[in-house]
Amino acid sequence: MQQKPTIPDFTNIFSQKKPQPILQLKKYGILALLTELDGELHFILTKRAAHVRQPGDICFPGGHQEKGEDLKQTALRETEEELGIPIEQIRILGKSNYMLTVYGGLIQPYIGIVSAQDYHSISCQLEEVAEVFTIPLAFFLEHPPEIHYMYWKADMSVPFPYDRIENGKSYGFRECKVPELFYFYEGKTIWGLTAQIIENIISEWKTYKASLSSQK
Repeated sequence: MQQKPTIPDFTNIFSQKKPQPILQLKKYGILALLTELDGELHFILTKRAAHVRQPGDICFPGGHQEKGEDLKQTALRETEEELGIPIEQIRILGKSNYMLTVYGGLIQPYIGIVSAQDYHSISCQLEEVAEVFTIPLAFFLEHPPEIHYMYWKADMSVPFPYDRIENGKSYGFRECKVPELFYFYEGKTIWGLTAQIIENIISEWKTYKASLSSQK
């Protein structure tokens, strides 16, 4: 005899449940890496090699979560692999807001710092990284990003059971308007997820400093 759901069943299942995304997401750990040069904090950024996915993009080290590791371990492992900085030389300061992408990904940025000596000793993995450089945080404080928009909408030319939906192809499918941020620094373009992460970190810092000022 088939069992029937009961109210206690639902109470036991959902009353203390920690919500997770219904759709299966690919998870990524990213490390927004800092170093202090001449008394000023800088982000350490990389330029992706020409033969990898998204060639030429400027980004933070990071990558896809592997089985058995949490996202902080992912970020640290990827940083060691890409930049050659031993994990024990990276100090994690915390984590910023995570991102959900239109591609079905969850991206958790962590914020870490290494010494100037460790930065100058970087030995990047040339298979993935074409260049490593820094940008002072002061630049991002003084130069807000440009905002441009990408649009995503249903492609009516691909097979889909529109006939089973009330109003079919005339159904009010929403167009997705996605803001894309752009920074330009000394001939380099920082955009996409990296720009979003930077802007969020800078905004959090500004909010924090404003709250301190209001308490005086």
